[in-house]
Amino acid sequence: MSETKWTREQNLAINEKDSNILVAAAAGSGKTAVLVERIINKVINEKIDIDKILVVTFTNAAASEMRERILDAIYKKLEEDSENENLQRQITLLNKASICTIDSFCLEVVRNNFYELDNVSPNFRIADTTEIELLKQEVLEDIFEKKYEEDNDEFIKLIHTYTSYRDDTPLKELVLKINNYIQSNPFPEKWLTDKIEMFNLKDRLDEDFANTIWGKELLKEVDEELVDILSTFESISKKLTLDKELENILKQKGYKKVECPNEQKESKDYKDMMKAIEEYKKEMKSNERK
Repeated sequence: MSETKWTREQNLAINEKDSNILVAAAAGSGKTAVLVERIINKVINEKIDIDKILVVTFTNAAASEMRERILDAIYKKLEEDSENENLQRQITLLNKASICTIDSFCLEVVRNNFYELDNVSPNFRIADTTEIELLKQEVLEDIFEKKYEEDNDEFIKLIHTYTSYRDDTPLKELVLKINNYIQSNPFPEKWLTDKIEMFNLKDRLDEDFANTIWGKELLKEVDEELVDILSTFESISKKLTLDKELENILKQKGYKKVECPNEQKESKDYKDMMKAIEEYKKEMKSNERK
């Protein structure tokens, strides 16, 4: 069986030690194969048992595939060295190796150490997506109910700003949307606090308003509006110039500026005037090309 030929970059990813590495490549470029080879390299050359290595994937399907690939790689190595007791032991250890999603790994850690954690039942389980959404809604309803009972002026002002007087659903949806968004940040609460502080102008009274986030946004909007206004004026100016030139041409040809009723549009004068206008348009297009 021919040996796999790795690129220089793949070899670096396989053999790099004592440092964090990031392997970024397009789909189908061999990232999983490199990771499997790196694991096998640690098992064979560094004598690290497979159950001492944590391999985290995004999905359960990917975890199963990774486990199968590692098993196949071990069998291939055994074909080259059938008496290798270390490789034979790894096949047994692979059954209890931590090759799983981050959810599954955390579940295992908590389940094995629940007695050291406060308020964690040994019968706990991972909620599914529907249950989580229902729990969020329930908690949000409780929070809003407590805020209503407190009769907090700031909360009432918030309600009036983002909802109608009879329905606070839009605000609740906004809260959930923000909550879901900030969960993608490694430090959600810190991110949210920092963003709130960006809009805090009370402590920045001595600061140039143009340098605040509000000032920058307002200046951006004003700039865009001014560009639109300028563009409109340029368009009007160009039209007025063309109208003036058209009027001069018509005067030179002996036409007068008159309002033409519909019944006169079939007259010879009207047709002659329209012909002059078409000639002018052609002349203007010709000048533009030059």
